[in-house]
Amino acid sequence: MMVIVKIMGGLGNQMFQYAAGRALSQRLKAELKLDISWFETMDDAAPRMFLLHCFAIAATEATTDEINKIIFEKQNICQKALRIKKKYSSSYKIQPSYDYWLDFSSFTPPVYLSGYWQNEKYFSDILPIIIQDFSFPKLSCSNAVKMSEKIKLSSNSVSIHIRRGDYVENPDVNRVHGTCHLEYYKKALQIIAGNYNKPLELYIFSDDPDWVRNHFDMQEYPSVIVDVQEHKNAPYNDMHLMSLCNNHIIANSSFSWWAAWLSAGDGVVIAPKRWFAENSRRHHNPSIPSWVTI
Repeated sequence: MMVIVKIMGGLGNQMFQYAAGRALSQRLKAELKLDISWFETMDDAAPRMFLLHCFAIAATEATTDEINKIIFEKQNICQKALRIKKKYSSSYKIQPSYDYWLDFSSFTPPVYLSGYWQNEKYFSDILPIIIQDFSFPKLSCSNAVKMSEKIKLSSNSVSIHIRRGDYVENPDVNRVHGTCHLEYYKKALQIIAGNYNKPLELYIFSDDPDWVRNHFDMQEYPSVIVDVQEHKNAPYNDMHLMSLCNNHIIANSSFSWWAAWLSAGDGVVIAPKRWFAENSRRHHNPSIPSWVTI
């Protein structure tokens, strides 16, 4: 009675993977374990850290033996003696596409999940549990604490996420994901501004703050480019600050998806209508129905 989920990618992807595994383990009344071996063999071009430990997650790390018992069919003595290549078992579930996989609701234990699972439908039955599991740790940096207090006092705050990094620098990643154009952010700000009779307060988060300083049009709104050095190896703190904002303009990124989803604000969430640049994935978009896509 075990569910093991493969954890890979950045923090936002890790959260989607955990949420899907958590929901499945809850339905099956099975133990949830995480396979974090990807972080030992990942591509150095896009280094990532396992970061779910920042949350009070309800899962433990799976051992190599536990993983192999689920993903491979059991071999008899002869097969072992002849060193016949192991076959994957039916319990090894590889997500076939980025669309919601209808078979997910019929999985039985044991199960090993491999994929990104970027869809709220995978964990829609346990939303309060996911919100609780992803409670942010306290901000420890004094600058971040002061910023959080300022954000909480504002009813017209807007978090803006500008994702660049490997989306720009790695040609293969750029081909798949692409980046949100400046016109997208301009239109999104116009939509949100229509809800207020006073200037918006912008809090801009990016993995390339210098580019933001040189290229992003703040439209004369009071603005803060959030660049907290202490958060470089603790990105969940930036996600925490983003979630405190009342409105959100997210990038085509699971990181800002979760910041907006976990937000207690009752403002507007704007998301890009085109989540992937690659044509084969152009119809996939993990945005939820209450968000505005442009």
